[in-house]
Order: sequence, then C-alpha cells, then structure tokens
Amino acid sequence: MAGKAIPRGRAPARRGFDWTVLLAVLATAMAVAALPLCMILAAGLLPTAVAAVVDRLPGRYLPRTVGPTNLAGTALPVLTLFRNDFSISGALHVLMDPHNWLIMYGGAAIGWGLHWVMPQIAHVTLDMIAKQTEQRLRRRADQLVGEWGAEVSGDRTAQPPR
Repeated sequence: MAGKAIPRGRAPARRGFDWTVLLAVLATAMAVAALPLCMILAAGLLPTAVAAVVDRLPGRYLPRTVGPTNLAGTALPVLTLFRNDFSISGALHVLMDPHNWLIMYGGAAIGWGLHWVMPQIAHVTLDMIAKQTEQRLRRRADQLVGEWGAEVSGDRTAQPPR
C-alpha cells in the first residue's frame, strides 16, 4: 500500500519544526534568567506583536518591517537597564521614563511608516522606469524603421522599398 488517502476536508498533520514551541521555551528561559530584561522587551516589543497578529497576508511583511525598527528602539532602554541597575526595580525605573517609551514606540512607528510608504515609492519608481524603457524602445524602433524601412515595424500595409 503506497499510503493512506486523506479524507476530503481534513488537512494532513503538520510535521516539522514548530517555531511557536521554540519561542515559548526561549521566552520562559529568558524570564527565569533575566526577568528585568524580559520586562522591558515585553513592554517595548508590543507593537511588533500587534503587527504579527494584524498582518495575515502571505508574505507577513508588516512584522518584518516593524520588528527590526522596534527592536532597535528598545536598544537604548535595555542599555540603560544594564548601565544602571539590572534588577526589577531598575526595569520599573526604566519603564517609568516616558522618553524610553517614546524611543521604543517611535522605532515601531518608523517601521509602520516604512511599511506604508515604501510600496508607494516602489510603485512610482517602477512607473518611471517603465516609462523610460518605453521611450527608449520607441526611439530604437524609430531608428530601425529609418534604417530598414517601415516593414520592420510590423505594419502590414507598409510597402517594401523598390
């Protein structure tokens, strides 16, 4: 027997690496080993989590854009935690500073802005490139017609040169 047929309407069991389990294990280990760091990262990376929940498109580009910029925004508060007091009270002190929230969420806002603006910039750029290519090809077609006659243009009504 080559294999069992899968009944209609049921998906086959997914085999392979489950990233969710790995993420849960790493988050638990980090919470145990470095709770103050985990507190700051959990609060600071909330916009990335929201982006991951909101974006259901196949490429999942929103969390890919918001995540790195949001992570970059959490770097300064994390460095402040390491530089001053690596404790729960130190983490709370870092989280009580509005400037740190502005930095963390400002980085996420930059990511959201990039996600919104870049497709429009790409569209305009590709449009300009297409127009330039069309103009270049039209000039070349005119050159070929000048060199070889109108019949190379594909115009069937053109008379061949005598």
